[in-house]
Amino acid sequence: MLGPLRDVSIIFLTIPVMLCLLIPLALTIGIAYLLVRTRRFLPPKFRLVRLQAQRVNAAVDKAGAKVTSSLAAAEAKSTQTGTLLRNLFHPSEKDRS
Repeated sequence: MLGPLRDVSIIFLTIPVMLCLLIPLALTIGIAYLLVRTRRFLPPKFRLVRLQAQRVNAAVDKAGAKVTSSLAAAEAKSTQTGTLLRNLFHPSEKDRS
């Protein structure tokens, strides 16, 4: 009597297990298929992305050089003005003699 019921219960228990194993297997196969398919057209796109990144890097370097040069010039003028004013209003001991 328990033999046929045992066989049916084993079948009912293995079906969900097979489904739970089938879903990750299908996802893995799908991802592998997409990677193989996209491998054909990605290298030219990567080249374009690299070239665009180089252009952006060059533009940022150029803008940074302009900004820092103007800031350096402003700092130099400020230092010169401060030194001139300090020498005019508070001459040192060496300048007084």
